[in-house]
Amino acid sequence: MPKVVAGLHVMVKVDSVAREQALIAKARSVGVEMSPLSGYWLSDSDEPVDNRAGLVLGFAAVPEPAIADALNRLRMVWSE
Repeated sequence: MPKVVAGLHVMVKVDSVAREQALIAKARSVGVEMSPLSGYWLSDSDEPVDNRAGLVLGFAAVPEPAIADALNRLRMVWSE
């Protein structure tokens, strides 16, 4: 059986789409990519928009030192 290199995603809920977008913009400013959870919802959903907010962080095939580095950059920029 072939060895499959795969990863996982981490989902972090946030309290509003505005906060979601602000956190993503700060992450991008330090070179960390993530996706808005709100982008995964169907546009005609009955769920209130802010209840759809969150961050999706993927780490498929990312070396552990690179993950630690990205988390340190996020901690720094999100603490400002």
